[in-house]
Amino acid sequence: MDEKRIEKKGQATIWVIVAISLVAVIILLFIFRGKVVKTDLIDSVEENPGSFIDNCARNAVNEVVDIILPKGGFVNPSHTKMHKGENISYLCFNAGNYNPCINEHPLYLTEIKREVETYITPKIEECFETYKLEMEKRGSIVEIGIMDVDVELVPDRVFVLIQRKVNIESREQSYSYNNFDVEIISPLYNLGRIGAEIASQEAEYCYFEYVGYMILYPKFKIGRDITSDSTKIYSIKDKKSGKELKIAIRSCAIPPGF
Repeated sequence: MDEKRIEKKGQATIWVIVAISLVAVIILLFIFRGKVVKTDLIDSVEENPGSFIDNCARNAVNEVVDIILPKGGFVNPSHTKMHKGENISYLCFNAGNYNPCINEHPLYLTEIKREVETYITPKIEECFETYKLEMEKRGSIVEIGIMDVDVELVPDRVFVLIQRKVNIESREQSYSYNNFDVEIISPLYNLGRIGAEIASQEAEYCYFEYVGYMILYPKFKIGRDITSDSTKIYSIKDKKSGKELKIAIRSCAIPPGF
């Protein structure tokens, strides 16, 4: 009888030890998980710093695209129409009635390009500084030159062209890089081009045949809301990505009561 009790106590003690060990392992995993991931990232950066800058630029572009699309293509639009809680930029506007609107952004795609460049440049600069600090912690000597960032908008793509000389000297060998070119899949150009076309036709004809446009280009979904002051809110959605640009137009407005 005593032997059975001793055996049961021994088994219970073993299970308690196992449980404590499992809890300790889980706690250690949570504590060191972030450190392990960060160390792995820095290891890959030392071998190929381009991957670090690529991820940085990619995140910055995707971030600014999500900011500007609901606002009409601008981070901080100046002439806007409040609609469903969002300030949407006017691309074409006439304060009076009956007359066609005046295109306020005839170089719309160029302005969008500048918005993206202005937003992402300081973020990429910050990433280079982070990279430099991390490498110096590991004993490397890092020299970074002057940076030049250029953005190109093309169908279905955003290209970020970064020119910057980076020299890295480690204990084993030296590295030198000059260009960091990043390609991001994005419908920004496509949506901006349609927005510019809408503004152009509204300025000339006071109308845009969006239903017919969707028949010709079924990859896009275009909607139109007309507010109480005759402002037209166009929504242009890329079906594949789900990204949606909104713009405001006030053209050939009809006064209330007519």
